[in-house]
Amino acid sequence: MSDRLQAAVAAGSAELVQLASELIRIPTVNPPGEHYLACARLLARRTRESGLKTRVIDIPHEEVTRVLPEAADHPRAIVLGRWDVGAAKTVHFNAHYDVVPAANHGWTFGAFEPRVREGWLYGRGSADMKGSIACLLHALRTLRAQGIDPGVNVEVSFTPDEETDSTFGAAWVVRKKLLSADYAIICEGGEGASVGCGHNGVLWFEIDVHGRAAHGSTPKRGLNAVEQMSALLLELRAYATDLETRKFRNPDGRIRTATVNFGGVTATQPGGKINTVPAGVTFTVDRRVLPNESLAEAETHFREAVRRACARVPRCRVTLRKITEHTSTFSDPHAPFPRAFAAALARVRGGRARFTVSSGFNDSHFFAGEAGLPTIGWGPGGENCHGRDERVQVKELVTVAQTYAEFLRSFTG
Repeated sequence: MSDRLQAAVAAGSAELVQLASELIRIPTVNPPGEHYLACARLLARRTRESGLKTRVIDIPHEEVTRVLPEAADHPRAIVLGRWDVGAAKTVHFNAHYDVVPAANHGWTFGAFEPRVREGWLYGRGSADMKGSIACLLHALRTLRAQGIDPGVNVEVSFTPDEETDSTFGAAWVVRKKLLSADYAIICEGGEGASVGCGHNGVLWFEIDVHGRAAHGSTPKRGLNAVEQMSALLLELRAYATDLETRKFRNPDGRIRTATVNFGGVTATQPGGKINTVPAGVTFTVDRRVLPNESLAEAETHFREAVRRACARVPRCRVTLRKITEHTSTFSDPHAPFPRAFAAALARVRGGRARFTVSSGFNDSHFFAGEAGLPTIGWGPGGENCHGRDERVQVKELVTVAQTYAEFLRSFTG
């Protein structure tokens, strides 16, 4: 049965690539959230064609306007599907359909003009993560065509806004109780032989450094906020070094340390020009929080480090704001659910599957943390995610679809 199913999935590789290409051609760029409804309509149609009872959840316009006023003219929608086979347990698959912006130059092909070259499918979203969506739908369609019922009921959610904060995506699915499942699979967060069983959390901050404006020809009459920021960052090196003592051992044995990144976005305040002493400058802070760290303690520790650093810089005044936070997550890799998925992966790929924790973060924390579901993450991976010439191997798409199909065939919960 397993060999026949895998052969059927592979035989439909052209349809798999076609579906991924259809999705890539819709430029669901976030921010601000372009062409979401067009993509949701396509996904709803393809989900129904895969035999799932399907509905589209339109996010109320007033909610979008209230939370994201800059995106008021960009509607949000979630696609939900369910295949109920009367099983005792249900597995929920989640994947996001939004993509990060793409530069208009430097691509071998257009960012939203998918092409296959030397076995690679190119295009924004091919790896992150429209390729995953195509794999899942192809697996479900093949199971139907082969007359094979899954061993569990299947739910799917295709959601927007993961590339920002997931407020109207996975968070909405969980908080509005739109799922009824016992387990969750996020179609990213692991790849190849590595199954994701967790990810780091994150704290994002903005820091305003306050100075005093003056004419550029008389800089001593002012207080240069950029120079103050530079001095502050030098003082914060001790904080960055201290984080290296905070460690977490991945299930695969690798040791990870906590990290901080300063200045991903840096800008002087409005009114600055070349002949003006800058009165203010803002920079961002990205603090990655390990699964064995407390989010609250990590924030307190950082705020105290900033306070101490400011005290060592004469006349340093700052305003610190938290932009957002996401908790880390970790599911026991020795539990029956992840072990069953790893066994299906090993049967398809050969060799032995292993478990890992991602240094980035994804939507699994909503399902694992807030919904309390055993959750894993795995998909096709790829190259140049968020960069030029994003691409994924066609053979890897086929392998992922085979693995999803094999897992659903064999897993009974």
